[in-house]
Amino acid sequence: MVIGGDEKRVWALIAASARQRSAVISAQEACVACARALASGGVGVSLVSGGRLEPVHVAGALGRELLEAELTSGDGPCVEAVVTGRPVLVADLADAPSGRRWPIFTATSQTAAVRAVFAFPLVSGVARLGVLVLCRDRPGGLEAGEHTDALIFADAILALLLNEQAGLHGQPLPPEELALGPEIHQAAGMVSVQLDCGIEAALVRLRAHAFAHDVALTEVARRVVERRLRFTPDVSPQE
Repeated sequence: MVIGGDEKRVWALIAASARQRSAVISAQEACVACARALASGGVGVSLVSGGRLEPVHVAGALGRELLEAELTSGDGPCVEAVVTGRPVLVADLADAPSGRRWPIFTATSQTAAVRAVFAFPLVSGVARLGVLVLCRDRPGGLEAGEHTDALIFADAILALLLNEQAGLHGQPLPPEELALGPEIHQAAGMVSVQLDCGIEAALVRLRAHAFAHDVALTEVARRVVERRLRFTPDVSPQE
């Protein structure tokens, strides 16, 4: 996988945050770095579980308040981002359209002093695994560069979550450089043929399937190699 300058810069911010806090590179550290880089009062990550969003990572007090509002209301930008598979950007939760769109969420979040919310779905193929959300205590939209960085942070967090689920957490390198076993590489090669995509994209699909089904990545790879699991474009894998 070839990554550009913006991606390298974002990964460097995540690595720097981990070093400063004497921590390993992880989805949590990516949230901390994201909050710092985008001047957010809080950042949160929620994953789809049992048909609803469950918070798994948070950085900043405002992020905690936002995730609490999400849990309380059961609606809002985070839920909509997962349902639609597209970013939901709200520059001012106090405006009338937001109140009509998410009446319970907006009332709860404004009580917690959340004024702007930017939700980015964590998507791999057709699988919508969760959402990255940024929030601020003041109204105003994201600038173009901030929007780009938020998308990159979302991709990085998804990669880190998939790596952590596969038992690869704590690695000091971006996901494209993580060492994987031969069976996983063999499965990735087979999936790349099935989906007519690159090896890196095939690895992401393998990790997403493992994460979504709470199965070890090595087991998913074994099923592919043994031809018990096959991936097809734009539909769920068939077993």
